[in-house]
Amino acid sequence: MMFVFSGAVFASAAQTNPEQSKNNDSASANISKAVETDNVFGGSGFEINVDKISDNSATLSWNSKGLLIRYRVCKFDSLTGKWEEYAETDENLIDIKNLSANTGYMFCVFNSATNDPLGVQAFKTAIKKPALKVKEKSSNMIVLSLGEHSKKETVVIYRKTAGKKFKKLAEVKGKSSYKDKDLKGNTTYYYKAKVITTKKGKKLESKFSKTIKAKTALKMGLPSVSGKTKTFAYYTAVTARSSPQYKLLNSKECTTDEETGIRMYDGCYCVALGSYYGTKIGTKYRITFSNGNSINVILCDQKANRHTDSKHQYAVNNKDIVEFYVQKSMMPRAIRGRGNYGVLPQFSGSVVSIEKYMD
Repeated sequence: MMFVFSGAVFASAAQTNPEQSKNNDSASANISKAVETDNVFGGSGFEINVDKISDNSATLSWNSKGLLIRYRVCKFDSLTGKWEEYAETDENLIDIKNLSANTGYMFCVFNSATNDPLGVQAFKTAIKKPALKVKEKSSNMIVLSLGEHSKKETVVIYRKTAGKKFKKLAEVKGKSSYKDKDLKGNTTYYYKAKVITTKKGKKLESKFSKTIKAKTALKMGLPSVSGKTKTFAYYTAVTARSSPQYKLLNSKECTTDEETGIRMYDGCYCVALGSYYGTKIGTKYRITFSNGNSINVILCDQKANRHTDSKHQYAVNNKDIVEFYVQKSMMPRAIRGRGNYGVLPQFSGSVVSIEKYMD
C-alpha cells in the first residue's frame, strides 16, 4: 500500500522494512520550493503546524484528532532523499533544535506503531541575528563583538542615547567586531543590529538583535609624577576578615596570575590607588601606560591618605600611582629584588590615563 502526499511517495511498513518506509522514492518534495509555515498535507485529517521559528530552532505541533498514539518525527535529508529519524514522542509537539540559519527544512510525523506518515511540514529558518556583546570600552570608545557571519552578510548597527531614537551607525562586512569611537565619557549608549544578505537576487533581512547598553568610562586626572614605579603589597597583609578588602582578596573568584603573581578578580588586576580615584572597594578602572598597553584593574584597597600627596593621587615615598596586591610565593624573581612591577614589559612606562568604569 502506498501513501502519496503532494507528490512525495511513502511506502507502508506492511510492505517494506522500517528504513525503507522512511524513503522518499520520488524525492520530489523540493525544500527550496517550500515556503515558511507551509503545511504540505491537505485534507488528511491531521494538522501539523510550525511556529517559534528562529535562526536555529522551531516548534512543531499537531492536532491528532483524539488519536492516542506515539509519534516518530523524521527530518528529510535532501542529499539522500530519505527521511532520517529525529525523535520519538507521545506529546503533540516537539522543539526542533540545532538547525542552521537561513535554511529550508522538512519534517514528517509518522505513527510510531505502523510507520504510516501523518503529516509533513516545510519551513525555513530565519537569518541569524547578530549576537551583540560589549568587548571593550574606555572613556571615548566602545568595541562591539558582532558574532560570526558569512562574507555575504552585512551587519547593520544602530545606536542611540537615552531619550533619543535609534540611528544607523555603520554597516560592517567581513568583520566580527566594530569600534565605535569619539564618544562622550560617562555616557550610556544603546545598540542593536540586524543582518542583511541577498539570495538569488532577493534582499533578505534578519530580525533585530536584542538591544544592549554600555556606559563609557570617566576619564580621571593624573598627578605630575610619571607613575613609572608600580609597587606591590602582599595580599595576606590584609587580615581584617570582615573588611571588603579581605573578602575580595580571599574570595573564590579571586585567583593569582601565574605569570606575575598578582591577584586577579573578574579579569582585573587587584590594586590600591589613592582616594582621589575612589574609595569603594570593587570599583574597576582602565589604566593605560606610555608603552601603549592598557590593563583593567579593580580597587582592592586604598592608599592611606597620610602616605599620599595633597590630592591623594600618588604615594609620596615612591612616587607610585599603582600598587599591585600579590601572592609572595608566585612573584617573579625580577620583582622581588627591585620592588617595582614596572620592570615587566606589560607594565612598563608612565601612567598616561586612568579611566573609571561607571557601571
